[in-house]
Amino acid sequence: MPPMPQMAGAGSPLDGPPPSPTPMDGGGGPLSMRGLAGGAPLPATSMPPEVLTGLLQAGQTIGQLLDSFAQVTPDKAAQLALIKDLLQQYFADIAAAGAGAISPTASGPAFPGGGIDRGIAGAGAV
Repeated sequence: MPPMPQMAGAGSPLDGPPPSPTPMDGGGGPLSMRGLAGGAPLPATSMPPEVLTGLLQAGQTIGQLLDSFAQVTPDKAAQLALIKDLLQQYFADIAAAGAGAISPTASGPAFPGGGIDRGIAGAGAV
């Protein structure tokens, strides 16, 4: 099927390229990382437990990497040990300021919805 002829000057916005989803001016529009984070920095005392857990897991990985770097470059092991000590202090401060790492089975507030034996009298009701 041949393309449809276009009239001169009758272009639509759909004829051009789509707009960029991210601002090019660096102003931190609604789709920037700054917009996702809410603008203001999040203090360690109010970080969600999931973020703290992720940070601490990343810290373990970084520590393992520093250990492997020290094995490859033993002449720089002292410097890497200092870096590792500073990171451990940082993660200790983060864990102390926030909720710290949690496990999926950690005890916490009970779900307020009740259990299987709530609400209907019958078999299994107490």
